Amino acid sequence: MKETILHPITGEILYRSVRPAEYTYKEQRITVDQPGWYPQREDYTDDDVILTQKDARATDYALEIMKERHKRYLAEQNQEIGNVALA
Repeated sequence: MKETILHPITGEILYRSVRPAEYTYKEQRITVDQPGWYPQREDYTDDDVILTQKDARATDYALEIMKERHKRYLAEQNQEIGNVALA
């Protein structure tokens, strides 16, 4: 039997699952396998999903990856600008 909970606002039955979720940070996108409580229907929105604190670790990890990528990008851009200024 599948584990279920009721959505606290809508009362809809939610099922424990892992689904792809796309997150965006400063024009970057990353897709992660996001564990959480999801409705059975496919046309759900973010408001229909319940994430526990433990589930949110996947989101936190994705954000950290994108922040690091952005920092590296900025460092590369600064290095290129510095090299042009020295030429």
